[in-house]
Amino acid sequence: MNLYQQFLREDKLSKGYMRYVAFFALLVIPLYTYLFATKESPFYYTMSMIGNTPEYRWAFIIWGTVTAILLCFYVYRLYVLKAFRHRKANKLLIASLVFLILTVLIPAVETMPFLKQLHAVVAVFFALSLTASLYLFIRYLAAIDEDISIRSTWMLLTLLGISIGLYFLLGNTGIFELFFFFSLSVFLLLLKKWLRPYQQRL
Repeated sequence: MNLYQQFLREDKLSKGYMRYVAFFALLVIPLYTYLFATKESPFYYTMSMIGNTPEYRWAFIIWGTVTAILLCFYVYRLYVLKAFRHRKANKLLIASLVFLILTVLIPAVETMPFLKQLHAVVAVFFALSLTASLYLFIRYLAAIDEDISIRSTWMLLTLLGISIGLYFLLGNTGIFELFFFFSLSVFLLLLKKWLRPYQQRL
């Protein structure tokens, strides 16, 4: 086996491992979120309420950090698969990772009202920056398949709309958070499936 053939073989193996890591990421995100959010009743407690108790403080920080890294990895891999090189979208994606980690690091307790408010603002910035990055990617897809772009846009708007609707309908509970992360995982899985005919298997 010459050096070039060995390189191709190693490259194929590394790409195969990346597929498994991506699948693992999309499996862990909703599962880990569910396990943490249901430590208390999600109908009465948000993840922040649970995570800012002394008992679950470190578990909350670990959940947020792991989820942020896996989510950023999976989305960025989608961008790489479609040769999506957009500086603003990449910056927004990195910003979403930073904002989610900051969300779990900043305390949200009644005795520190400024930090509690900052916690809420940063959490909103996480959702907005991630959504904006994905939206730029979806717009890019219109040049490849307009139908996929339209379907993806409607699905992204729907999951956001329902998440916001659950917040106003049920109040500040963990239900809208669970729905957001679960529906986001389903959206990313479907998007990957829809794009499969247009990309090399990595």
